[in-house]
Amino acid sequence: MCTRSVCKGSCVILTVLGSGLMAATRATAQEVLRVYGSEGPAPAIQQAAGTFGDRNNVKIDLITGPPDKWLDEAASRADVVFASAEFMMADFVRAKDLAIDEASITPLYMRPSAVLVRPNNPKHISDFPDLLKPGVRVMVVTGSGQTGLWEDMAGKQGDIRTIRAFRKNIVLSAPNSTEAMRLWDERQDVDAYVTWNIWHMPLRDRAKLIEVNDDYKIYRQCSIALTERGVNKPSARRFIDFLTSPEGARIFESWYWMPAPKESGTLTINNDIAIVCRIDTDNWKNGVGAGLAFVRGLVGSYRSIGTPADQLHISAVVHGDAGYWMLKDSSYVKSKRGNTVNPNKTIIRELGELGVSLELCGETMQEHGWTREDVLPGVKIVPNAYARIVDLELQGYAYIRF
Repeated sequence: MCTRSVCKGSCVILTVLGSGLMAATRATAQEVLRVYGSEGPAPAIQQAAGTFGDRNNVKIDLITGPPDKWLDEAASRADVVFASAEFMMADFVRAKDLAIDEASITPLYMRPSAVLVRPNNPKHISDFPDLLKPGVRVMVVTGSGQTGLWEDMAGKQGDIRTIRAFRKNIVLSAPNSTEAMRLWDERQDVDAYVTWNIWHMPLRDRAKLIEVNDDYKIYRQCSIALTERGVNKPSARRFIDFLTSPEGARIFESWYWMPAPKESGTLTINNDIAIVCRIDTDNWKNGVGAGLAFVRGLVGSYRSIGTPADQLHISAVVHGDAGYWMLKDSSYVKSKRGNTVNPNKTIIRELGELGVSLELCGETMQEHGWTREDVLPGVKIVPNAYARIVDLELQGYAYIRF
């Protein structure tokens, strides 16, 4: 069970409980683990805490937000502390009352810088240099895990003219990401938001993600550590171990963080990748169709090892019980009673922007009486799912079923 309440100053308190807590006859007392940290890694850590707490009979109190809102409380309560960047962890170490055990500091995962634009992208922004053009209105974050982000990106090529041009286009400087999200909704005159790619997740229904090329892209890690109090709790160390495990990596990857390269071997082919994904089961993951989430993860995995976008060709062929995922809101409501919108439409748009070909079986449509007008924009219609999959396999596409 997970409950959330918001306290003053945008500090969010999340309590993650193992489901067994509801059993009145629980024989073993439940341990409490208090985890504090900054905004960026919080959604992934919240999801991981739910899984870990349920399996280990541990109640995890997760308190997150701008650090100045929780540092005083954490000094007397924290068992585990996480940070959005190394300089933030260094500040936590210098806060002697927090009593960070430096030997326990563990880098978790990395994320790249990116640009968010309005869904219709009226200024046609496709890369960082477009932000230097006169008339482009840009928002940046000057605190928390984004301190120095825009300067590092603009200055990566060592050209002061880039920094000057970018600086002229900054119209908003938010102190943290929570405030930046509020301003993104409030100030519709802002064309672009320079940030980390992970912040596309909470804004994905009202922002489009623009990847920047390596000339301007930078990376930063998030990290986690025990306090002197947490060192004496075995569950605290086990929680950190879980976050760095393969299962923990998959959770972080679903929130756009970059997992560590697999140690079991290296890929021999990194170009002209062709994959056909069959999606036909009505399973869900994190509020969207699981097959669509897995396809997005597949794209992320190849991008994380440097596969160029034009070398990755993925067709997702949807049919059977999953077919209704491809419908517009009005048709979705008729197909699945009690819903007002199709929760898959955002990820479907994202996958299309990532170059994935989303294809709906015509026979599935015929079976349910759907027409082209019922189907979301960008979704292709193929006569028969099985024939399409065979055709792509004969063209050399690898087959995966989600």
